Amino acid sequence: MISSSKIQQDARGTPVSSCMPESLDDYERALRQFQSYFGDPTVTLAQTLERDPEFVLGHIFNASAMLMMTERQYLPDVLDSIKNAEALAHKSNDREKGLLAGTRHWMEGRWDLATVVWDQVLAEYPRDALALQFAHLTDFFLGDAVNLRDRIGRVIGSWSETTPGYSYILGMQAFGLEECNQFARAEETAMKALSIEARDGWSVHAMAHVLEMQNRYEEGQQFMRSRVDDWAPGNGFAFHNWWHLALFHMEQEDFVSALQLYDEQILPGESDMSMQMLDASALLWRLHLQDVDLGDRWTMIADLWARKTPAENGYYAFNDLHAVIALVGAGRLSEARAILADLQKAATDNPPLTAMMARDVGVPAAQAMIAFAEQRYDDVIDALYPIRSIANRFGGSNAQRDILTQTLIEAAIRGGREGLATNLLSEREVHKPFSPLTRRFKKRLLQ
Repeated sequence: MISSSKIQQDARGTPVSSCMPESLDDYERALRQFQSYFGDPTVTLAQTLERDPEFVLGHIFNASAMLMMTERQYLPDVLDSIKNAEALAHKSNDREKGLLAGTRHWMEGRWDLATVVWDQVLAEYPRDALALQFAHLTDFFLGDAVNLRDRIGRVIGSWSETTPGYSYILGMQAFGLEECNQFARAEETAMKALSIEARDGWSVHAMAHVLEMQNRYEEGQQFMRSRVDDWAPGNGFAFHNWWHLALFHMEQEDFVSALQLYDEQILPGESDMSMQMLDASALLWRLHLQDVDLGDRWTMIADLWARKTPAENGYYAFNDLHAVIALVGAGRLSEARAILADLQKAATDNPPLTAMMARDVGVPAAQAMIAFAEQRYDDVIDALYPIRSIANRFGGSNAQRDILTQTLIEAAIRGGREGLATNLLSEREVHKPFSPLTRRFKKRLLQ
């Protein structure tokens, strides 16, 4: 029997199968990069695995980190990493086998089963930071607000300020609380995280959501800008936090500042990252709904999405919708319809979970955007109204999915559906009672 003193562990006391001591150091560095978004963990892991090719946890981490990009293009490399880890099953511990099983589920389209397996790992190893973050991000991609909150709650008692990376766990909990509309607790938790680690972009992100949902737009701008040196320079998640700052400007009808952030921070040049491209597309669409002159910005973002088709079509419906938005914005309706056709195919041919995401939300949402471009406003309403209460099924946050409600309101206004528009705006005023943007919608309805 091996004595406990000889079992290798990470910095949180979670067991790691035999590897070079330097590999554990690299793992901790890659984990911090993954949690903070400062640096690229896959680059760190590639160097580690070149030196220590039997580092099981490194292969698993590498595969799962690539999966979290939600792009089909990474699947061949993901599969290579999974096979490398599976070939080392003889030396893997139970924790690593669980992590690996979840990763294979994810790769094969069973994202929901991946979170179940990672939860089983967490039941035995509640300080497994990898299992926790993989599952948390997957909950986000699935729009699973309850587990965004409760998955962290199930293990938070095993963490404390003395545990490395504790602030990042609090940041995840804060975001889950916010998505469940527990704003006061979310704010308290996010600010506690930031008091421990100021350079925690996910906690800044959670706080931005709280301020957005509570209509605290001026405070939101001040908060984001006062901490910009902590969350922006050199951070791979900064584009999304800049997007949140742009939303604060949008809600106050400061479209000039929102466009400036788009040009300088959200999409300052070409990108191949779907997450960044969907933020850019979403902001332009919101501005488009307000008749803001966007110049030739649609052309660039449409070109970027076009490079990804048809290879990415049908993989993740949330991404597909934003590709459709960009192509519709650029007037390239035939290309948008091609993505819609692939979404419709995915709704029947994909594994059950991602097929549902496409069928229940992705397809009708994409149909609505194309109908909007063709001024078929009744068709927009018919497509969007039934999915508003289930839109979380295809992922994203409450703030991101608000694009569907804004489109529905605008379609009702333009289509002369005064009663529906009035009801939708009344509903919106309950949630955003001090929003100049809501008043702008109402003013246009009355014109």
